[in-house]
Amino acid sequence: MIGPGKLAAGVAALWLAAQAPALAQFSPLPPTPDAPGRAPSEPRYLGGMWDSERFFFQIENPPLSPEAKAKVDGYRAAMKSGKILSTAWTSCRPGAVSAMVMAMNSIMVLQSPKELTLMFEEPRLVRRIRIGGTHPRTLTPSYLGDSIGHWEGDTLVVDTVGYNGGFELDAFALPTSPKLHTVERLTKSADGKRVDVQVTIIDPEHYSRPFTVSRGWKVSGQRHQLEYDCMENPREEEFSKAYFISDRYRPTCMRYEGEGQALSRIVCRKPK
Repeated sequence: MIGPGKLAAGVAALWLAAQAPALAQFSPLPPTPDAPGRAPSEPRYLGGMWDSERFFFQIENPPLSPEAKAKVDGYRAAMKSGKILSTAWTSCRPGAVSAMVMAMNSIMVLQSPKELTLMFEEPRLVRRIRIGGTHPRTLTPSYLGDSIGHWEGDTLVVDTVGYNGGFELDAFALPTSPKLHTVERLTKSADGKRVDVQVTIIDPEHYSRPFTVSRGWKVSGQRHQLEYDCMENPREEEFSKAYFISDRYRPTCMRYEGEGQALSRIVCRKPK
């Protein structure tokens, strides 16, 4: 007599044998930044998976106004005293410009004739860029702003306004205001393996003149993005040396570990 286990195994083997021709038609797609039918060197196609060429955490020598410089110098003095800056980026605020100049890990780009969608792995956020058109007359300020793009030759130029000023440009807390205006220029290399990214930052409230930051993306070998999530109810001791440049970056709830037999607890506060 054939046992239930052997019978099930036999049925599974027969099914796989019958399906083999069909299954053979499916194979993993090679890692490429381009969709089927697109040549890797097609200059106006940016779709696919990219990696940040290098992680930058600081913008060098920005043209700060005297007032902004005094503020930033105060932050750096706190760091030299042993404090750890708690900024929008470290407290999971989705500042679009932070992703432009401090992107980590991968960037997935979905492209259609009328729109690009950029999905950043870290910091986790999604940007939508309309191709053509104009900004709405009235905008609700946001972390991402409103982005429209157009092609100048083979360079995609992205104009973004409508920021809320609730984030910093880098890990050293370069400030922003609602007057912030960015212009990005994305140019794909001839061999299709790199995208040159230039970000011009215009914010007359904190900077004496516009300035440009250069970054780059390179073709990624990843098949998909990894999960990146900020901490929920972080441990209190993780912030024992934190310097919150704004109270809104202070966690609403923190976990306090009990000592000995004491129970741990989560303490929440009412944000100011």
